[in-house]
Amino acid sequence: MRDFTFVDDAVDAFLRAAEPSAAGRVYNIGGTERVSLRALADALIEANGDGRYVVRPFPEVHKRIDIGDYYGDDSLFRSATGWAPRIGLRNGLRRSLDYFRAHLDQYA
Repeated sequence: MRDFTFVDDAVDAFLRAAEPSAAGRVYNIGGTERVSLRALADALIEANGDGRYVVRPFPEVHKRIDIGDYYGDDSLFRSATGWAPRIGLRNGLRRSLDYFRAHLDQYA
């Protein structure tokens, strides 16, 4: 399980972290929902309108360094700043795909 924060929401969180109400503390930020990696792949295919994936066994050599599930508890940051993510996973994936399609020549 993971949570994903869209870049616009992360920038907003960084700006709010500079507010006096947030001073001197350490925070986590998170996304709008927790999803499995399979659900992420399904959402990405849905956002793309096409695609497929193959499920393979997790490599044994990687199991000892895998962090397992991770999702941020951002409740302290939310209460200190009033911040909350505005861009959900599916919308964020669509926006990311649109961006990279428009700028693919700069990345490939």
